[in-house]
Amino acid sequence: MLDIDMEFKHGILVTRLKGILNGDTVLLFKNDLETVIKNNGIKYVLLNLKQLSYIDHFGLEAIESSYKQIVNNSGKLILCGMDRILKANQILTDNLYQVNEEKAAYEMISI
Repeated sequence: MLDIDMEFKHGILVTRLKGILNGDTVLLFKNDLETVIKNNGIKYVLLNLKQLSYIDHFGLEAIESSYKQIVNNSGKLILCGMDRILKANQILTDNLYQVNEEKAAYEMISI
């Protein structure tokens, strides 16, 4: 099961995930996030993964897909609470950032 909570705050789409992001739940995540980004021209997304109990390669691929969509909008993706997974998978790039707390994201982006 995956719970998705989204709010637009200070020019950033804050998306909080809770539960499991895997092959069974990835379509829900992709459909919800990518639809909101596309329909609203979102440039900045904070993806808070602190409350995920599990993520598999399907979940990582979905995050990468969202990242590409955001970069195509000349935006930035900020990940919160995913340091153990990022280190294991080495997916950091120029427009993908990592923070430990949501409030740090607002300091990174000048709107």
